Amino acid sequence: MTIKNALFCALAGVTLLAAPVHASELTKSDVEQIVRNYLVKNPEILVEMSNALRAKQESQQAESDKALLKAHSKQLYANSDPEMGNPKASLTVVEFFDYNCGYCKRAHPLVKQLMAEDKDIRYIYKQFPILSESSYFAARAALAVQLGQPDKYQAFHEKLYTHQGPLSDEAQVKQLALAAGVDWSKVEAKIKDGSIDQNLGTNRALAEALGISGTPAFIIGDQILRGAPRDLASLKGFIKDVRAGKSIQ
Repeated sequence: MTIKNALFCALAGVTLLAAPVHASELTKSDVEQIVRNYLVKNPEILVEMSNALRAKQESQQAESDKALLKAHSKQLYANSDPEMGNPKASLTVVEFFDYNCGYCKRAHPLVKQLMAEDKDIRYIYKQFPILSESSYFAARAALAVQLGQPDKYQAFHEKLYTHQGPLSDEAQVKQLALAAGVDWSKVEAKIKDGSIDQNLGTNRALAEALGISGTPAFIIGDQILRGAPRDLASLKGFIKDVRAGKSIQ
């Protein structure tokens, strides 16, 4: 639409400056040259076009996301995923994450600070291990702790999330579990539970359905934030916008 407007302006200018020439007499080459000249003389229109296109795409993405979230709300909120915060909150945030994801680790302290300050948020953790085998094992171990020792989950989750660098192997995951006060024998008893495979499979299918291919991804109310927030102010801004019914794209 913006390109058509630019072309119209260019043709209008030609018509005014050269009345004997009619638009119908212009060749394709003439039109291309007119548009080129117009854009060279008015380069700011390219910025306007880019901004308009981006805004349109973001609006379309936001509407598509809302429809997807509505269609998959049962899987999104009714699963047996670990959660924290206020279970009766007016706003629910869901995080798809991988324990080996550097961007997830950077976002984690922002989330902790947000939850410490805002008591009207229900926060759900969606295990989405996609980066390595150690990611997958860590996710299984965390869910096993959630099943058998739910009071130890948060401490173990914190150890995994704040570990510097990638998780190298199963032994390292076990070491972090022990440091969090987890009884590893109980983890071994639960880690092959069928519900864990079901949970991870459901999360993976859900992420695919929502167009989430990387981590972290945050479902904030009826909108999707793909990627980590820049800082705490940005995260709070997203929360504020969603509560006000504004797009966070």
